Amino acid sequence: MTSFSVLAATSLSLADWPQWRGPNRDGVSTDTTPIAESFPETGLKKVWESDYIPSDHYGGHGSPVVSGEQVIMSVVWHDRVASEQREIDTEVMQQLNYRGVSPELMKKLEETRLNLPKLRGAKMDEWMLEWRKANLTPKEDISLGKWVESRFKAGATALPLEEISRAAKREGKPFATADEFKKWMEEEKFSQPMKDKLLSAVPNTIKVGKDVVVCLDINTGKQVWKFEAEGKPTGRGSSSTAAAVDGKVYAACSTHFYCLDQKDGKQLWKVALPAQGPAASPLIVDGVVYLAAGHAQAYSAQDGKLLWEQKKVKSSTGSPALWQPSSGDPVLVMVGNNSVHGVSPKDGAMLWEIEGGGQSTPVTQGDWLVIYSGTKDVGLRAYQWQKEGPPKAAWSHFWVTMRYSGSPIIHEGHVYLMCGGKHQCVELATGKVSWLENEVQSTITSPILADGKLMVFENNGTHLRVVKAAADGYHQIARPKIEGMGCTSPALSNGKLIVRQREKLVCFDLRPEK
Repeated sequence: MTSFSVLAATSLSLADWPQWRGPNRDGVSTDTTPIAESFPETGLKKVWESDYIPSDHYGGHGSPVVSGEQVIMSVVWHDRVASEQREIDTEVMQQLNYRGVSPELMKKLEETRLNLPKLRGAKMDEWMLEWRKANLTPKEDISLGKWVESRFKAGATALPLEEISRAAKREGKPFATADEFKKWMEEEKFSQPMKDKLLSAVPNTIKVGKDVVVCLDINTGKQVWKFEAEGKPTGRGSSSTAAAVDGKVYAACSTHFYCLDQKDGKQLWKVALPAQGPAASPLIVDGVVYLAAGHAQAYSAQDGKLLWEQKKVKSSTGSPALWQPSSGDPVLVMVGNNSVHGVSPKDGAMLWEIEGGGQSTPVTQGDWLVIYSGTKDVGLRAYQWQKEGPPKAAWSHFWVTMRYSGSPIIHEGHVYLMCGGKHQCVELATGKVSWLENEVQSTITSPILADGKLMVFENNGTHLRVVKAAADGYHQIARPKIEGMGCTSPALSNGKLIVRQREKLVCFDLRPEK
């Protein structure tokens, strides 16, 4: 049992979901409340919905947590205000349908777009598919294939990629006035269609941001308290999930990391983030806060004092986990951008580095460490503890998909992964696939496990797929509509599922009908 498991068992309610990925950072709920075996055709029973809480470009993709009778959300809360400034931001680039591609692919794509064969209907579809196979790598085809087709279908009317790429270089660099913005467009010698599009897409407002933590009553959804502090606009990037431990709330927002009193939201301390958003979700173990915000840091949970930092670990999206092997000292597992690092939780000393990295949170059990990464040939991989040297790679299952973000779950000797376009169950000791369900639209979100049931968002959050957590086969229990945010994960407490939707939190009752 890890030291965090001890913490969870002694200071938290069994029904709490106090941090990202639950009480033990593994996606598994300790709530013993039964979950229904079926749900009405009308959908899940809604208990309440909150007041407005922004998301995506205006509030990121953080997930809710539950501590006691309270639901807590940290948000970099964006608004727009009238301004003389003009800014090309992520929303503008989305309207321009921007994709970053290599100069070689850009040239090939544009030459083809301007010299398309005179085909229609099914013959054109067949030609485009063949072009994708001949000119895109499998990974490029997954992420860019449909976009390429959309540009071919637009033909000569599509905005030139070269011009869109030049506009992208000004993203996040505001112009002082509208006249300065127009002057820049003339200097860039943009085509008239490109200038027209930019003029319509760039608003006469700018984004402002503040750091916000909201606390709601889990029974009613009513606001208990709301903490606000000055912040900066960070767009959808700031998506850290708060943690609520021992009566305190820890939240990484746009510019600062905050510790608040859970009773009333009063600030107890704050420290400046070493990098302005995003930050991964904090982990609190034995009075120490571990955080990845540009690089790895550890703070005192009591007063925010910096205990150590490890600048060799470049990370801001993959959240840390604690690994307690059956023999040996605990290891803090930090997910870097391109690899996974083992760090001493005592002083931040680098212990080892292994293949992996990305956005997924690792899970551990005994001498096993399981990760999910887009690094070539890694994918879903299990590492085994060794007394000397770094952990040894035991097995891997790699496939090309759009994103490698969802986190795995270990349950009864098996690994469950419910993302990357597949749902699968793999035997932990051998890597043997027990079952595999292809073509499932779960791509980014991480699942949760409760009452022997796996629950995961699919179709970008519109539905919740409920699957039996059993190795003998793929048993789908239900697929109710919930309209959740696809990049988030729900929280569970006493049979109540807290789901983040685009403009609010919603509570559903998953308990069997009496």
